[in-house]
Amino acid sequence: MGRTLLRSLHNKLLCEYIMLRVLILLLLVGCEDSPLPRSESSIKLGETYKANNYAYIDFSTMQGNKWTKVCFLGPYNSDSSKALGFNWDVNKYTDVLVSDSHNVILFATDSAVLSHIVHRRTYGDFWQLSGKCFPKESSKLYKSEESGAWHVSS
Repeated sequence: MGRTLLRSLHNKLLCEYIMLRVLILLLLVGCEDSPLPRSESSIKLGETYKANNYAYIDFSTMQGNKWTKVCFLGPYNSDSSKALGFNWDVNKYTDVLVSDSHNVILFATDSAVLSHIVHRRTYGDFWQLSGKCFPKESSKLYKSEESGAWHVSS
């Protein structure tokens, strides 16, 4: 009887150990970074932010000279037409805004999106700017050390 009890206890502990390992593996897989590869523009944006000691980003120097405003869409905000002021559906170009991992940065005129950057939040997070646009002349944005909020230089 003692041997049977010992074997039963051993089997229970082995089963719990295996279940714990499977749970840890599932958690690690669930926390992996996005499989979407970073674009050259996203890499350059992240490198620029890092080169500026994570203090500011001057968007006016990015994506050419023809755009007149930069707009931001954060996670779960795919209402690009409302932000831009004209009909343009971000969901036709990317589906990343259905998760927490990305922002989409739009470079536009008053009537067209000229380019966009899908940008992982781990390389510069703009969720606080979601739904907002800034004119090109006012697109050098600073990040507050205290609050972490983005703002235009005064």
